[in-house]
Amino acid sequence: MTLAAERELERLVERGPLEGAFFFHGQAARLRDDGARRLIDAALDPSTRDFNMDLFHGDDVSAEDLAAAIAMPPMMAERRVVGVLGAEGLGKKARDVLVDAVEDLPAGLTLVVTATIPDRSKASFYKTLKKSARELSWSAPSEDEVPGWLMERAEAVHGFELGKDAAQALATAVGAFPDELDAELAKLASSAEEGRIDVELVRRLVPNVRAVGRWDWLDRVAERAYGAALSDLPRLLSESSESAVGLLIGMVDQHLYIGVAVEGGQGAVSRALQDAGKPYLKWKARIYASQARRWTAPEVERAVGLMRRADRHVKSGIPDRRAMEELLLGLGLLQREAGGT
Repeated sequence: MTLAAERELERLVERGPLEGAFFFHGQAARLRDDGARRLIDAALDPSTRDFNMDLFHGDDVSAEDLAAAIAMPPMMAERRVVGVLGAEGLGKKARDVLVDAVEDLPAGLTLVVTATIPDRSKASFYKTLKKSARELSWSAPSEDEVPGWLMERAEAVHGFELGKDAAQALATAVGAFPDELDAELAKLASSAEEGRIDVELVRRLVPNVRAVGRWDWLDRVAERAYGAALSDLPRLLSESSESAVGLLIGMVDQHLYIGVAVEGGQGAVSRALQDAGKPYLKWKARIYASQARRWTAPEVERAVGLMRRADRHVKSGIPDRRAMEELLLGLGLLQREAGGT
């Protein structure tokens, strides 16, 4: 995903020197190509940049021009850089030139290639680039990754703090589309006051911000505010991107981490997220720990059982809204039996 690729790019630039061939691919084309330009800038000696850099676009370069640029030796520097953005647009002859170069890279050349690989493509061109070059994948984040990705990128790239509620509202409005999300971050950055963006500014500047968002709703359930969750359920399920199965997956996942917090506190949650390969959710460890104060371990176990039963009901054909309403009522009953309010 883009967050992992950005971290790896940061490590590459810091370590240097940037030698060899690099292949950046993925659907986040704008962020991916921005990353390629950053690597190109870092690989070049600024004083000889004009002599040692050729940047092409795949749909606007001939095989002959590409071959000539690759064959040219460095001038007054240790290396030169050739970049090819959008290599999916290359013709067959130009692809052959690029494959030959990647498999037998000329001395003193850093080659940077980006591409959007078509779905289910089996082209040997992309396989060779992945095999012979340093590969970084700029794929779209999953739904769960989006708020954390936004919060981290807002600070690291745009220089402002994006609050949790603001990140979740923005993620709900835009979806898991990194290029569009980053464009909205850039727009928000121009209006940030005192280095922070809150949810009210997001609602004012970003189209399609929902009154009820997925993450806010999941937090209400985790905080055992079942009345509010029940009231907002119809509006949430009316969104084409939401379904009972998707909500149940999120609920089960969140409650399992709450169970970890009940047993071991915030530190245990942070370690569990790291071990599960979800460092992008580290910002939620404190939230899970806070929500855990409303639970006991047996209650979490029973609640997860109710959620899994609801999942079976949905998959057996029971309508989404009915299954989810029954689940929330069951969770409320569990709370009352435990002496909660």
